[in-house]
Amino acid sequence: MQPNDRVTLLVSARLGGPLLRDLRLKKGFCTQELLAQEIGCARSTVSTWEASRSFPSPVYLRRLAELLEIPPSDLLESIPGATSGTVSLRDLRRAAGLRQADVSAALNLSGKGTYSDVERGRQKIPARWLPTLSELLGKPASVIAASAAPGKVVREVKKLSRSLGSHT
Repeated sequence: MQPNDRVTLLVSARLGGPLLRDLRLKKGFCTQELLAQEIGCARSTVSTWEASRSFPSPVYLRRLAELLEIPPSDLLESIPGATSGTVSLRDLRRAAGLRQADVSAALNLSGKGTYSDVERGRQKIPARWLPTLSELLGKPASVIAASAAPGKVVREVKKLSRSLGSHT
């Protein structure tokens, strides 16, 4: 794996800000304020989403998708330079509009710590979870298995991204 490949593991999708703006206007929300009131957030939050500067939490992503009558994944766009197969487990979960607690409940886990450890690459993904995650996230088990990076790679990615961030 090359350093640039590791960077693409961090995030492979972002909210499609221009798409969000177009959908907002088509649904009759003339201002960001109206949409913000409807989903229960600040106008400035909607503004940062439309500018693709931040990503909504899974709860807000789900609310946006329901309000705009589209699947949550349709609000996402690929980041330029990201290649297929580099989607993280976190990306898949967020694209489905789910919280870690939602996934933990679907897997019948008593606490969210175990799933969180897998999502962060601290633990390997148990094979018995793959069918449930596949159904829940709407992706083949092979994609889900590939999205769970080992902890060492995650640490290297974070270290690399910090060093790249300090040189820009």
